[in-house]
Amino acid sequence: MADQTLRIGLIGCGGIAPTHLQCYQANERAKVVAVADLNEAAAAVLAEKAGATPYADYRQMLAKEQLDAVGLLTPPATHRALAADVCDVGLHLFSEKPLASTADDARAMADAAAAAGKLLLVAQCHRFHEPVRRAKAHIAAGDLGELSTYRNRFGYLAGKPDDRTRGRGGILLDNGSHSSYLFRYLVGEVASAFGWAPADQLAQIEDLCVCTMLLQAENGIGGIVELDGAATPCPNAIEVFGTAGSVTVDYGGGPSLFRPAQDDPVSLDDPSLSGSHRFQREVDHFVACVLDGEQPEISAEEGVADLRVLEAAYKAMGTGHAEVVGS
Repeated sequence: MADQTLRIGLIGCGGIAPTHLQCYQANERAKVVAVADLNEAAAAVLAEKAGATPYADYRQMLAKEQLDAVGLLTPPATHRALAADVCDVGLHLFSEKPLASTADDARAMADAAAAAGKLLLVAQCHRFHEPVRRAKAHIAAGDLGELSTYRNRFGYLAGKPDDRTRGRGGILLDNGSHSSYLFRYLVGEVASAFGWAPADQLAQIEDLCVCTMLLQAENGIGGIVELDGAATPCPNAIEVFGTAGSVTVDYGGGPSLFRPAQDDPVSLDDPSLSGSHRFQREVDHFVACVLDGEQPEISAEEGVADLRVLEAAYKAMGTGHAEVVGS
């Protein structure tokens, strides 16, 4: 389908939506033809940038436009219902992370897409981040020897929950969905999870703005994930350690490196790539999956698995002991 143009509708016009639009505009085989948002002003602004038709009701967009696929860019609590309507009209879906606000909702979305015979991919942009890809290659090649430990730290919006952080699902669902995925991608599937958060943020998962996870992979390797909305500034980094070396992915402007035990460090960076290349790559991948039948790297099953991990960690915050990650 090299000569086909993928006609895209975007649901949700705030937050990450302009980034998705820019990426579709940079892809010669995709075009955003319609956008929808309950905030009519936001829809109008994004539609003008896209040269698209704005809608206040996404159902009207689905009914009136000849679409091939939809980008789901709304808060996670809305994803299940929206995905059901999109699948009902037979369109492919590219959903922002987390795939949903619960693993059960994510499972329902994956099943709905499968029943419709359509693709559902989750926007895990870090899968396409060049230093992460190169780190994965070193790990897969055995350059780190036997893996020993893992560490990941991501910052957030605020140290205390508010309407904005709750709308995004709280730090565990929002940034934690990246952290869960990266651990699974670089180390292995998670067998059990433990979690900690301030007592005054434990009423519901959406209240979390500061928390820590301890993850154990099925292969026995452990890792710590620190999600911090209070530290200013907060260093954002991934580190994987092994018996023969380590890798560091630095998101704060420092070098990302493979450090072998005996030789000089090797850069994981590619200076020719823009800072936003991971977003462009994930959108390009979605387009290629739909038009060319490329095998999805970030299928709905990845989103379901991440939410299983996060729910286990959140449960452990209340029980005080590690929880087995369900399947």
